[in-house]
Amino acid sequence: MPTPAHKPTIEKRAEVRALASFGTPHEDIAKYIGVAVHTLRKYYLEELNSSAIKANAAVGKYLFNLASGNAMKQGATHGDCRTAAIFWAKTRMGWRETNHHDHTSSDGTMSPREITIKAVHVKSDD
Repeated sequence: MPTPAHKPTIEKRAEVRALASFGTPHEDIAKYIGVAVHTLRKYYLEELNSSAIKANAAVGKYLFNLASGNAMKQGATHGDCRTAAIFWAKTRMGWRETNHHDHTSSDGTMSPREITIKAVHVKSDD
């Protein structure tokens, strides 16, 4: 006896939206709602395609408000904003805390030499 056709409900759409926004793989979402992956994509393609984008936008907006200091008007602390600003600078602006000194000239004529240090065992005359 064939399985009845899947009928999406408002509740199932909300579950798919939530799971997709959390980054849950499609295979796991399909198992969770009890359908095959191709059925999930057939009936919930819009939710799968847009949920993660909307979640990332919401988190980005929140982080931007913290990093820019705007969230202090709503009670965020200076420390909250500083932490968010550091995270933003590292992930979005490419800032790093490490120092890297490149001693090579742009034309390649001045480049550091490789120095090899070898340990030598010396026999004593005892």
